[in-house]
Amino acid sequence: MGAWSLGSKIVGLSVAVVLPIVAATTMLTVHLSRGALEDATRQDGLVLARELAATAGRQRTEDTTLLAQEIHDVLGRGSAVQDAVVYRPGPGGLILAASGGTRRPAALEDEIVAREGQEIATLVTDPGRAWRVHVPIWDGRHPVGDVALTLPLGAADVLARRIERQAVILSLAAVVLLVGALSLFLSRGVVIPLTQILSVMSGAEEGDLSRRAPTARTDEVGRVARGLNHMLDRVSSFRTELTHRVAEATAELRAANERLYAAQRRMAQHERLAAAGELAAAMAHGVGTPLTAVSGHLQLLEEAIGDPAIQARLRTIQEQVDQAVATAHHFLDAARPARVRIPVDVTGLLHDLLLLASPESQRKRISVQTVIPEALPKVSGDPHQLQELFHNLIVNALEAMGAGGTLTLDVAPCALPSGVPAVRITVADTGSGISAEVLPHVFTPFFTTRAGAGGTGLGLAIAQRIATAHGGTLRLDSTPGSGTRAIVELPAG
Repeated sequence: MGAWSLGSKIVGLSVAVVLPIVAATTMLTVHLSRGALEDATRQDGLVLARELAATAGRQRTEDTTLLAQEIHDVLGRGSAVQDAVVYRPGPGGLILAASGGTRRPAALEDEIVAREGQEIATLVTDPGRAWRVHVPIWDGRHPVGDVALTLPLGAADVLARRIERQAVILSLAAVVLLVGALSLFLSRGVVIPLTQILSVMSGAEEGDLSRRAPTARTDEVGRVARGLNHMLDRVSSFRTELTHRVAEATAELRAANERLYAAQRRMAQHERLAAAGELAAAMAHGVGTPLTAVSGHLQLLEEAIGDPAIQARLRTIQEQVDQAVATAHHFLDAARPARVRIPVDVTGLLHDLLLLASPESQRKRISVQTVIPEALPKVSGDPHQLQELFHNLIVNALEAMGAGGTLTLDVAPCALPSGVPAVRITVADTGSGISAEVLPHVFTPFFTTRAGAGGTGLGLAIAQRIATAHGGTLRLDSTPGSGTRAIVELPAG
């Protein structure tokens, strides 16, 4: 049964259930029909026997001509009656009064009927199946004889067998019709719709979620089809949503990778900047120590020589040595994290830096514009490092412009992304700007586009490190051909 289809199983089960019922019904019908035919034959025999008994009761003479004629009439009606015998009481018991067909002596049943007045019907099988009916002859209220008829059941058996054959044929025809009708119904009502549903499911398994099962039916198959379609709609929607979420997750992963790569670049920049700081410390120590010794010897020479002209030259040398030592220490302080935090007036610091840069701006015929409002909040930090920060930005802006241009310093209060009050300082130039390929690398230590002009690539890296050490930010906004804006935001303090 496991290899059978659903339709075959239903048809087989139906036949297995219906066939025994039909067989039992057929057997019962045949049995009842046979019983009904036998009972009808018995009733007919009793009726005929009563008619003969009534005739014999009316005829009280020895003349049996009328009774014999009556028996002849009964036997002439066909083969329903095989023989008819009339018994009357005699000296030694019942004697034969009239007969037709087989003559036989009185039996026990005849004695009982004639004596007690009972009707008896007996089913005999020798020589063949037949009813033998006994009806008493009455004389008033007293039985005075017996009428016995023998009715063979051969015709009834033949009719019963015919009914049996017809019943079997009808039963087989009913089973065949049932199987055919059930097969047709299952094919159109179950197998074909289920095949369509299975086809849709197979397509969905292969990834085709656009197909749908027919839903015109309102029975269980239709509900299954609608349930499948609803499930496919949800799966399709889920797949679309999943695809969208995967795309979002992929975009987020890509962004995270980019942030990680940017963090790695920043870490590399910090490592290189730290290396620059260590290099600056080594340079300051290596340069400062011999210069200090030179400064001491110069002071001794100045005291030992009395010539004013030579002393003046020695003082000039001393000043240059002191300036070199101060520059080395200044470079070292700029490379170190901020150690001193005091309120710093950004306005005054910028004015001092513009004053120091005025010879260079005048030499290059660069105009300087400032937008500095009054009553600006001070920033908390190391004034020497902040001076180095803005000095690097101003020097870069002047170097970015050739002969002519405009240097703009714009200062305004603002707030950091965290909400902390801050001061924004913008240093803008009208130079050639920075290309999009170079801009991401401008804060990388030792990266420079002016290596032939003496650039070290540390100015902007140190400036960014100072801004970060003070809790602020530094970024560049540049348009090639229009200039560059360096924007510094420092928390107020």
